[in-house]
Amino acid sequence: MSENIVLVQALAELAYSIAMANGEMEENEKKAFNEIIESELGKSAWSAKNRFAILEERVAPNMEQSYKIAMFAIKSNKKDFTPELKQKFINVLERIAYSVDGTRSEERAIVERFKKDIELI
Repeated sequence: MSENIVLVQALAELAYSIAMANGEMEENEKKAFNEIIESELGKSAWSAKNRFAILEERVAPNMEQSYKIAMFAIKSNKKDFTPELKQKFINVLERIAYSVDGTRSEERAIVERFKKDIELI
């Protein structure tokens, strides 16, 4: 699968938002992200993994900043944000939110916010 690289990186931003929803990054969240993104994106996973690592190591934005950056990227590339890709984003985010000790209310809120926000795109 070969998606728009900006959208793949936006997915990493959203995943980072979920991982940071409780205020800290847990090692098992990083592992879950890598496994899920690999299974969902295949060859395009490298770009998402790279963006996630950069966020964690260099940029370290807060959850809200990451979410807004991702939504800006999605809106800027809406012609490539197909219904199938929207569903893939939802699947990835839900899997990440539920991957570590079930889901927390903060993580669930981000996923629901995303679902609502993309209805308008």
